[in-house]
Amino acid sequence: MGDKGLNAVARLLLVGLGLICLGLVSAGTIRARAAERPLSADDVRLLLIGGATTEKMIALIEQRGVDFRMNPDLAKKFHDDGASDEVIEALQKAGGTLNPVQPAGAVPSANSAKAAPPSQPPAPVVNKPPAATADSSKAPAGTASTGANPPPATNTSPPAGGALADPSAEQIQHMIGEFAAKEKLFRAARDNYTYHQINKVETLDPDGNVDGAYEQEWDILYDDAGKRVEHVTYAPPSTLQRIMVTEQDLDAMRNIQPFVLTSDELPEYDIKYMGHVKVDEITAYVFSVRPKEIKKGRQYFQGTVWVDDRDLQIVKSEGKNVPELKTKKGENLFPRFTTYREQIDGKFWFPTYTFADDKLYFSGGPVHIKEIIRYTDYKQFKSKVRIIGVSPEGQPNGSAPSAPKQ
Repeated sequence: MGDKGLNAVARLLLVGLGLICLGLVSAGTIRARAAERPLSADDVRLLLIGGATTEKMIALIEQRGVDFRMNPDLAKKFHDDGASDEVIEALQKAGGTLNPVQPAGAVPSANSAKAAPPSQPPAPVVNKPPAATADSSKAPAGTASTGANPPPATNTSPPAGGALADPSAEQIQHMIGEFAAKEKLFRAARDNYTYHQINKVETLDPDGNVDGAYEQEWDILYDDAGKRVEHVTYAPPSTLQRIMVTEQDLDAMRNIQPFVLTSDELPEYDIKYMGHVKVDEITAYVFSVRPKEIKKGRQYFQGTVWVDDRDLQIVKSEGKNVPELKTKKGENLFPRFTTYREQIDGKFWFPTYTFADDKLYFSGGPVHIKEIIRYTDYKQFKSKVRIIGVSPEGQPNGSAPSAPKQ
């Protein structure tokens, strides 16, 4: 999102763990829990894996504190997860001075407190998305004006009898290749479906009231030549005052938020196995996903994906698009989001719901935003014509500008 100005900065509300994106459900749960207790080592690792910036991490650590003491093992794990030296120093200070962090490779003293992280992260709090029906754009009772809030949280603790078994290192590498190959098949299959996409972005004042909104709805169709197009069906004038929706945001709505990781993109990402957990009625493998290299002009996904352990397909993703864009002309920041998938045709898991609730930290101050994207009315398009790409039609008045603007 591009920052439009500095006039209303003082009106913004500083709440929760502001580093979590536009509506990231499990991250929202972390925010709520963080208000009640200090950050745990697992909290820190998940935030780092999710792409939290150094500034946000330090602010959270200073605000909430931590419930563990730093040691060399933890410092190395946090560094591997992306922590900067400044974050490590903040964690050391928050954990007290009885057990200072020693240089990597040093042997801790005999009386050093040991705070080794568990072998796998806790099961995430996962909400099952609403069914993708023709009227799924309707908001449940009591939701915000964006159209919906995440459904009630579902307990995802491991089933009775202990944690789920972890695969071997060799099996993990095989699984990564297999689910990426299935994602490639899924992308090709989804390119043969028409569907309706609803995109909503809101800004909120310090009291939580909506003070600006952007909305567009698209029908994803095919023209007479078999070319995939976006037909804008609803686009009231934007009332956003403090931010603007940019071309990069629209690209994220098309390609990053309904994240698909195919075997073609696999070499561009560093994939790490995080654990085996229960998610609603299914069990899934959890992987962190980070780009190996940021190439100029490219946007990437950075976050966490849950892969069904039976179908080996992504069923949920949490993260954001990176890098954020900061130039002399303005800033273009992106929220963290959560996307859910559902089985539509009994074979593939299709994205049906994306939610985000985040604060974007512009140089002039934070802006609290919410975003909801719904993907509905999936219908298979049967054609022998080869689908060659995505090309949006001309945007009506009130559509997003092409570049970030301050």
